[in-house]
Amino acid sequence: MVTPPQHQDWLSLVEISGPFLAVPVLKEAFPQGLEELDGGKRKRLRQAYDEWRDALETDDPRFADLHAAWIDEVLSRGLELDEDSRGDVLRRKDWCAAHLNVALPEHGISLSPDFAVVGNGDAPLMLVHAYGPDVDLDATQKLDGWASTAAERMVTLCRAMGCRLGLVTNGERWMLVDAPVGAVTTYASWYARIWSQEPVTLQAFVHLLGIRRFFVDESERLPALFDRSLKFQDEVTDALGEQVRRAVEVLIQSLDKADQDRDRELLRGVKEIELYEAALTVMMRLVFLLSAEERGLLLLGDERYEANYALSTLRMQLRAESDEILERRWDAWSRLLAVFRAVYGGIEHENLRLPALGGSLFDPDRFPFLEGRVKGSDWRTDVAKPLPIDNRTVLLLLEAIQQFQGRTLSYRALDVEQIGYVYEGLLERTVKRTVEVTLELDATKSAQSPWVTLAELESARLDGTDHLAELLRQRSGSSASRVRNDLSRPVDDALADRVLTACQGDTALRDRIKPFGHLVRTDPWGYPLIYPAGAFIVTTGSDRRETGTHYTPKSLTEVIVAETLTPIAYVGPAQGTPRADWALKSPAELLDLKICDPAMGSGAFLVQACRWLADRLVEAWAQAEARGHTVGMDGRVAHADASIEPLPREIEARTIAARRLIAERCLYGVDLNPLAVELAKLSIWLVTLAKGRPFGFLDHNLHCGDSLLGIHRLDQLTQLSMNPTGQGQLRLFGQNVEQAVREAIELRSRLREMPIRDIRDVEAMAHLDADARRRLEVPESIADAFIGEVFAAGGNGAALENALALLAVQAGQVIDGDRDVLVLMRRRSVAALSTDLPADKPARRPFHWPLEFPEVFARERGGFDGMVGNPPFLGGKRITGVTGDAYRGWLVAHIAEGRRGSADLVAYFFLRAWSLLTDGGGFGFLAVNTIAEGDTRQVALEPMVSAGAVIHAAYPNEPWPGSAAVVTSRVHVRKGTWNGARTILNRPVPFISAYLAEHQEWSPKPLLASEGVAFVGSYVLGMGFVLTEDEAQDMLDDDPKNSEVVFPFLSGEDVNTKPGHQPSRWVINFWDWPEERAKTYKAPWLWIEERVRPERQRRDEHGNFVLRKPLPERWWQHADKRPGLYHAAGRGRLFAQHPKGWDATRAPLHTVLVSALVGKHFNPAVIRNDLIFNHKCIVFAVERANAIGALFNSSPVQAWVWKQSARLKLDLSFSPSDAVGTFPFPDDAILTSFEAMGADYMRSRREIMTETNVGLTKLYNRFHDANDSDPRIERLREQHCEIDAAVMRAYGWDDIDLGHGYHEQPNLAENDRVRFTISETARVEVLRRLSELNRQRHEEEITKGLHGSKAGSSGNHKPRAARTEKTPTRQPSFDFDATPANEGAYLEVAEPRANYRVGPAHAIVEYLKAHPGWHAKSDILAATRITDGQWNAATADLISSGKVERQGERRGARYRLQPGHRNDHHEETP
Repeated sequence: MVTPPQHQDWLSLVEISGPFLAVPVLKEAFPQGLEELDGGKRKRLRQAYDEWRDALETDDPRFADLHAAWIDEVLSRGLELDEDSRGDVLRRKDWCAAHLNVALPEHGISLSPDFAVVGNGDAPLMLVHAYGPDVDLDATQKLDGWASTAAERMVTLCRAMGCRLGLVTNGERWMLVDAPVGAVTTYASWYARIWSQEPVTLQAFVHLLGIRRFFVDESERLPALFDRSLKFQDEVTDALGEQVRRAVEVLIQSLDKADQDRDRELLRGVKEIELYEAALTVMMRLVFLLSAEERGLLLLGDERYEANYALSTLRMQLRAESDEILERRWDAWSRLLAVFRAVYGGIEHENLRLPALGGSLFDPDRFPFLEGRVKGSDWRTDVAKPLPIDNRTVLLLLEAIQQFQGRTLSYRALDVEQIGYVYEGLLERTVKRTVEVTLELDATKSAQSPWVTLAELESARLDGTDHLAELLRQRSGSSASRVRNDLSRPVDDALADRVLTACQGDTALRDRIKPFGHLVRTDPWGYPLIYPAGAFIVTTGSDRRETGTHYTPKSLTEVIVAETLTPIAYVGPAQGTPRADWALKSPAELLDLKICDPAMGSGAFLVQACRWLADRLVEAWAQAEARGHTVGMDGRVAHADASIEPLPREIEARTIAARRLIAERCLYGVDLNPLAVELAKLSIWLVTLAKGRPFGFLDHNLHCGDSLLGIHRLDQLTQLSMNPTGQGQLRLFGQNVEQAVREAIELRSRLREMPIRDIRDVEAMAHLDADARRRLEVPESIADAFIGEVFAAGGNGAALENALALLAVQAGQVIDGDRDVLVLMRRRSVAALSTDLPADKPARRPFHWPLEFPEVFARERGGFDGMVGNPPFLGGKRITGVTGDAYRGWLVAHIAEGRRGSADLVAYFFLRAWSLLTDGGGFGFLAVNTIAEGDTRQVALEPMVSAGAVIHAAYPNEPWPGSAAVVTSRVHVRKGTWNGARTILNRPVPFISAYLAEHQEWSPKPLLASEGVAFVGSYVLGMGFVLTEDEAQDMLDDDPKNSEVVFPFLSGEDVNTKPGHQPSRWVINFWDWPEERAKTYKAPWLWIEERVRPERQRRDEHGNFVLRKPLPERWWQHADKRPGLYHAAGRGRLFAQHPKGWDATRAPLHTVLVSALVGKHFNPAVIRNDLIFNHKCIVFAVERANAIGALFNSSPVQAWVWKQSARLKLDLSFSPSDAVGTFPFPDDAILTSFEAMGADYMRSRREIMTETNVGLTKLYNRFHDANDSDPRIERLREQHCEIDAAVMRAYGWDDIDLGHGYHEQPNLAENDRVRFTISETARVEVLRRLSELNRQRHEEEITKGLHGSKAGSSGNHKPRAARTEKTPTRQPSFDFDATPANEGAYLEVAEPRANYRVGPAHAIVEYLKAHPGWHAKSDILAATRITDGQWNAATADLISSGKVERQGERRGARYRLQPGHRNDHHEETP
């Protein structure tokens, strides 16, 4: 059966033009997926097709009959339209000619179908035309005197007959036509040749066009499905984005060809990313022009403009020319350049006047090579030499943005957000140069890298057909059968000629490429995409999806902006005033608001903020006028008799004026990607452009940089301290920095007050902005250097101290005008900021908030009034891989103030936003739902709430409305007093906790008594380790000794889907053995040497290993061997190294408790302990597996697990440390009594799964289904209730009425929320008591000295990270500690202390001397108050010197002072 997620698979294999069926509609129509076809039917169709194909290729004289028979077979038996040959439903040609004949007098012919599917009263439901195999259904042919395509004929016939559906075929291609009257036509083509290769396409063909689809309820028929699909815009915008992306590729290929023709002189010195930016800028210019023309903002309608400039007419003019002429003319490109110049600089002619709009988007000198000019030339004085980009290419560019799914797009109707959505997808791409001849494969959408070098292909072919096919399958994403089929297909002369053209006449190169000809993607004109060495190629760049960046649909930006800005724009919401008494702030107050998006992308939130605030401003103006005042064009309110230019009365003109003022004065945005900044400008210009007015000036407020990397307070720079205090010493250069900032603020204030009437005003603003930037040039360089030193030091206090001392001297020299020192400083800062920078990433760009937007932080209440956005989502464990260790260290040390954990990247945006808000300000962010879960909650929301943040509205666990597979939570936070309403999912609540719940909750702490219970399984990293059962058995038969390294391999999927949880695969595991020992197992060693080593030891273009250490060096070992897991399970003897104190005589556990890491349900199972568990398994290595199994299958404990773990979409993503490491277990004696009960429960469950052949997921689907009354399921529920009751007795909580029944769970999917479990009241009470028990036990362990000193022993005592700084500062700060949280080791040079030797290493040693025995890292950190960064450097030194001993790994690691060093006096080097 084809399940719903696979609809996209077959859709990708069907050629579609026009608005086809949307996936949500298909899921609705086929809720169980597409049923498998009868095997006999598939066989008959395959045989009939093979006979037809053979006859065609051999010119069989009987072909005409076979052709008719093949078409009849598909219609009659394949689609079951006439299986009984009675002709009741499928009417034949003679009947059609008599009953369905249409005269077309304009063409002098009559049309009738060859077949017709008819319903009641012989009403036609679908018409069929059959052509010969040589007829191209898209080609125009003159038949019966009418020149048309087969598709056009069918559309005409369908509309004339009033029948929407048609089917056109030539035997190979089967084209479905949907031709609604007055709407866009859809064409969808299936190819018979791939029906056997990709059976899912045949299933879709039969289920959509088969007899049953015509005789269901009308709402389920194809026309109705087409109509419902029109409502879904994601597919539309995705496809439009693909069109535009292809057009960008073609433009770059044209530029590359022009560069080749000029001996690579044209683009000499042009960086790859600059070339891509230029191509994308051209497309953005075209979009703006079309939008402006349609909205009447340019000169559309003027005869001269339309003939010589307008885009709207250029496309139609080009379409009127033949392909041959288009390919040989180049004037259209010159016309585009001319209109770009006209928009930027204006037109001053007696017969044609266009005011200059300016704007960096249209600046001709930004990309002079587009005009054939060299870098540094001036468009006003230097001659342009337009490139030979042919008209065919220009037409393609225009078609890509104007034509979609058979219709011309209206940019008047198209939302700015939709345009942004299309173009933001292009930010994922970049341009690279090929090193050698490269082919672009005809790949599926899922292909990650569809490019392959010719050398790779030839090398793989030498290794055999299997290797070649596997390489092509991996790169293209196609099925193995399709790849093999394409490799075996002969290359005809026509294709060979096209390959030769693509090879620029190089016959030798053509002959090398020919064997792969059918696998190469072609350009829009049918030529294979073959790139010579040194060519530019569009490829995946710094993928925004990799950093969790998703475009936010308008449905979300609207509600987030409104809820965030309402308490900022009105007096009343935050005060708790009734809605009727809210007071809108004055126009002056509204125009003084500062609103920011710290990760703005294409500006979706800023656009919505612009709209929303402008509407409030227009309303405030009306209120002022109602009181007798006058409002001027600058938005100011004056007395009625004031001599000012008043606002226009028309509401549309007022709205545009308000938007322009809001955009120029109130909106701020930051993004890492410079192209995103340009796209955000475009988005805002599209909603603020006024006829006769230039672009608004936005360069001062939309900037490029890393929102998380840099200073956020000016005194950090003036004191050279990440944690400055009110008593901190101002550096000698600090006064100069402050003076420069004051001067920049003055210039920016003048800029903001300037009205924009024409381009001269914009130019004056640009000069003021440039002057302000010049004043801050040196302070920014010093700030870069400061942040670079802190970044590179990574917690090395002594090194940072010395570096800052030198920097203080250099800063003074630079302030005094020493340019040489400035150059050295900048060079050093670039090097420092490149620490641990992944090779494929752009240079880091710090963003210094008080220097970039100085007026925001210099106000009496410094900081932003509001922040909105959808910051990047990136799972904590992926941050290091994407950004590097040093960057992750920066986030932990300087954004989270030392709080570690696997927090999502969005947590650091929450913290940064909090630090940037003014008192009384607020932010509204869209976050991944883990913001309220686990480490992400503990790093961000918990310390914020402890520091006074008020969450006044929350919308947890909402599915993303678009195609991204994420679940989100909207969070609205207030900095300051909040007496207004609080809501969760629009439901009033008295309080909102960091869990986004309505109860104040204790954040559970790790318990030593609960450590070492649950583990994540082995992370193999390399499918080459994995074997099929047959492959494993061959190795075991080859040498019984191999059983020591070849094991059954259990996955999370096996746990959830197999009745007996049997492993579906095997794995080779060389544990932690050295290479010499591993090599003695010959067959397994040779297997991984061939399959694992090449992947693990891949190198980049610089010759460096791609994978992190030690993966390439120890390539034969699993990436994470999990020694803690297997030692705890009694299998430690298999390792070469063991932790101290390990009992070698301990027998392995017979069974363990195992759960899938991710799943719809959490119901761990007892499984034998002779397997290797993969990283998608959670293993409880416990003596009494059945007892612990009963406990963790119980509803009360499941409630705890769901509460403390994270989510993957809406599924549980189990967190052993958070869900088990904090869990307060019942007493051991009581747990023993659970053993028999657990064994019975597991036995009952196993019997049902075995008898019904289902896994855990399907079993528990039935378990939670109130309509399932199977006695076996009923008995399982009874046992479950008995276990729940026993758990309550174990804790002495018999007083809780569990209220078992079928209850809705609000954290689950809307259509699947009901579970058989305890009541919500009971769940809340159980969770409260378990949290309280965790608190009590944590305090008991602290009292016993198990967690360090008693400093943190009080349950009501705020954690160190949650205490707010009492020292008042001019600017907002996220300081949770009066003592500098991150400078315990590298005390700022401005604040020297008498004894530099008292540092982290000394503190660790002193603690361990005072507390003999083993201690966890968390205990030592809590007692010594040192940071994580300091810990890493200090412990590395102490362990290497032999002073401190470590046992275990990662979170299980323990530390103690070596016995021989107990009387040592440790000193650090200053």
